[in-house]
Amino acid sequence: MDTAKCIESEYGLACGGASAIKILQDPTGQLKLGVGATVWDAAFVLSKYIEKQVKLGSLDLSGKTVLELGSGTGVVGLSVALIEPTAKVILSDKQELLPLLQHNVDLNNAAANTSVQCIDWTAPAGIATHPDYILVSDGIWVTDIHEPLANTLGKLAGPQTKVLMTYESRRFEDEAKFMALWGNRFRFHDIKPADQDEMWQSEDIFLFEGALKN
Repeated sequence: MDTAKCIESEYGLACGGASAIKILQDPTGQLKLGVGATVWDAAFVLSKYIEKQVKLGSLDLSGKTVLELGSGTGVVGLSVALIEPTAKVILSDKQELLPLLQHNVDLNNAAANTSVQCIDWTAPAGIATHPDYILVSDGIWVTDIHEPLANTLGKLAGPQTKVLMTYESRRFEDEAKFMALWGNRFRFHDIKPADQDEMWQSEDIFLFEGALKN
């Protein structure tokens, strides 16, 4: 992968033993990987929410399996990997984004607890065990992927799986349609600003937690 013209950025996202995450991204399109090669604001909101809850002791990721769908550059999943080194983190996206994801795993020395996997929402491969957490950041911006994403979540989630999803609102009516679709199989609630990181939140970025209906 030719990374010569890409941008390496550093974000103060991880707690614990790491002070920052290093991310190679491609906002100018040199790698021709589309929007997945850029870090978006919703990823920061979700990452910092997780960090806050871990610090408070409200979220225990130790020994847990955490799958990020549509990882893009891997910011959210890598935050988890550095926050909790005993967690097993799986970053996933389309095949063409995997080299960039692996590059960012290596850039953060996270290979010990982080793997990269191709999961195409239109034909999701099976995972041996249902993850404890599924993370989705800015995954509903195109209406064509609403049904594949909802179906993929339904296939990958187990009875104990929690889904943390965040997105920046762009087209409210379309987003409401996805939430109705997701609600066919999942119960979910919004996470209030008071529970999010005080500095890393926005009135147009929404955060939800969901689980399969009984």
